[in-house]
Amino acid sequence: MNIIKWILTLTVILSFFASSFAANDMHQDSIQQERLDKYFNVLYENHRFMGSVVILSEDEIQYHYEIGYADVEQEIRINEKARFRIASIGKPMTSTLIMLLVEDGKLELNNLLSEFYPEFPNADEITIEHLLVHRSGLFNFIDDPAYNDWRAEHKTRDELLEILAEHEPVFNPDEKMGYSNTNYMLLTFIAEDVSGQTFGDLLEQQIAVPLGLEDTYLGEGATIEYPEAYSYEYDEGWQQSTVTHMSIPLGAGGIVSTPFDVVHFTRTLFNGELLNDHSLEAMTALKDNAGMGLFHYSYYDKSGYGHTGAIDGFRTNLAMYPEDDLYIAITANSLSYPINDILTTLLDAWHGNDFSIPDFTTITLSEEHLRQFIGDYSSEDLPMNISLWVEDGTLVAQANGQEPIPLDAESETRFRFDEAGLVFDFSEKDPEPASFTLFQAGQKFFFEIID
Repeated sequence: MNIIKWILTLTVILSFFASSFAANDMHQDSIQQERLDKYFNVLYENHRFMGSVVILSEDEIQYHYEIGYADVEQEIRINEKARFRIASIGKPMTSTLIMLLVEDGKLELNNLLSEFYPEFPNADEITIEHLLVHRSGLFNFIDDPAYNDWRAEHKTRDELLEILAEHEPVFNPDEKMGYSNTNYMLLTFIAEDVSGQTFGDLLEQQIAVPLGLEDTYLGEGATIEYPEAYSYEYDEGWQQSTVTHMSIPLGAGGIVSTPFDVVHFTRTLFNGELLNDHSLEAMTALKDNAGMGLFHYSYYDKSGYGHTGAIDGFRTNLAMYPEDDLYIAITANSLSYPINDILTTLLDAWHGNDFSIPDFTTITLSEEHLRQFIGDYSSEDLPMNISLWVEDGTLVAQANGQEPIPLDAESETRFRFDEAGLVFDFSEKDPEPASFTLFQAGQKFFFEIID
């Protein structure tokens, strides 16, 4: 079942309702390391997380934890040297390479796409800057249903360009922000065109070698060997995910690294050791909450930058709070739990705030009991309707335009979907509920049944 869009839609909507209370400033001295370790052990024991997490501050690793397997079949455990396909949290590296080319005079932010690839729609209106900040309007090629049919195959540059150019734009250039991997695929090719080097060589020579990132490089092929980790889904055992051929994602999501290398890169970037002040200012300037390979992140009254990523079974999250000298990277090779909740837990631990250990206990309810919740619901607070029905003894929810999701019962009136951190609570109207409260990411929204 494809539930990624369901999760992202709710997460994006709910992010606009983030609270603005002050964060506790106790910092690393208050990190509850044993409790954090227990938190990740509980996730792993319930098949919700395998991977590695790192907190960096003051140029020192303040916390790290690795759990699970890099290779289940060979029984190779994840350790500090295990490498992950970091997906879109590699985009800050790609945008940094573009800005280095701008500093070298090989590229300008106002260069038009038509100077390189005139065959693309609106190419004479799309600038390099539009590509960097996702304002090109170009279709996100991985949203094409056919993508899953060929993502495991080798693709040449010409084949990829043909695929990228065949879709109609979804909006006019600079009309709004619309996330698209197509933008960063084109930036990869443009970087190669103006430098005369492969993207992998640029990454190595401009970032990995100068910063001493020994475990960071552009992925190759479709073969994975340790210290690279496979990715997995859990279905009555760990099942290896399909492997995307790395000739495809390139600078949009094809970088391999460790969370240790990722946080060291970001701290170096924000310390001004990679780009000049003008370039870093341009990279971090936000419009519609988006910068160049960065998005606005917040934690209570703290403001920073970040990015999430997903490829195959890998899920990643990168948070950067330069004013607090705080950098966090999460690299998971299996995840069925909200990665934003994991990030929030790490931030809570850093700032000395309480955090809970998840409880995955569920109960079984009769189909007759579940049928009392069937109906179509709407909310005055969120621009979506949610339908509920019973299927094979399970309560199922579906937001308009999204995939259906199965809900686990934790009580007779409370249900959850752990992958998105959603809780549906009907307790206020028990025993004949005509409403529920939806909880996610510390927010709650009231839904009433549509008459």
